[in-house]
Amino acid sequence: MKKTSLTLIVLSISILSLAQTGSDPENQPGNSGDLENQFYFRFAYSQPANSYLGVDDLEFWDFFSRWGGTFELGSIFFFNSLDMADGLRLGLNVDYAEFSYNQLSDIDENVDYALGVIKLSSKIGPTLSYSPASKLVFDAFVKAKIPWVGGLAIFLEEIDEGFIAGPGFGLATGINLRYRFLMFGFEYNRDKMKLENVDYPGEYFGNLSDDSDKTPLPSFSFSFGFTF
Repeated sequence: MKKTSLTLIVLSISILSLAQTGSDPENQPGNSGDLENQFYFRFAYSQPANSYLGVDDLEFWDFFSRWGGTFELGSIFFFNSLDMADGLRLGLNVDYAEFSYNQLSDIDENVDYALGVIKLSSKIGPTLSYSPASKLVFDAFVKAKIPWVGGLAIFLEEIDEGFIAGPGFGLATGINLRYRFLMFGFEYNRDKMKLENVDYPGEYFGNLSDDSDKTPLPSFSFSFGFTF
């Protein structure tokens, strides 16, 4: 995992340098439909998917409420030097930091049970953007996702139990709609982490024993933010 993370970081720096050069008017002739690089921050409502924590039983989720939130900082760098259709551009979408929290709560008022998951992640991947009109842009993206660190806490009446996880891996796909400085988006995240018990090292959430068999933490998110 350390080699994978290092490779992604080196690759990101190289591609970012290329993107900045390609979008610099001094290094290329002006092209009709060029898009400007963007920096953004956004907030999102996040909801765990049905296979969250590896549970695929739909009846199980009838007993729980699922909700969460996300805050992201990111940029989109465009390869304007590539010969593409007017208004259509390929870019690189980088989320420097994504802070997320998801919670499951038992809907039975007689049972005091809740489970919370917090993560710090980064994402990087290609985006295909199209601007059909001035100041209006649609983005479609696929990004590799690295949850750098995460934690899970279980609260069951008077019993508290905690788990912590190191780097994991996942995939994020979605679309954005950008108009002037406003940004709206939808994203589906599929990532996994191996959560180790804080009080009992070597014991994992779900009794996992194989590094390749991590706990699934998929979620949907609907975002709103500002881009510059």
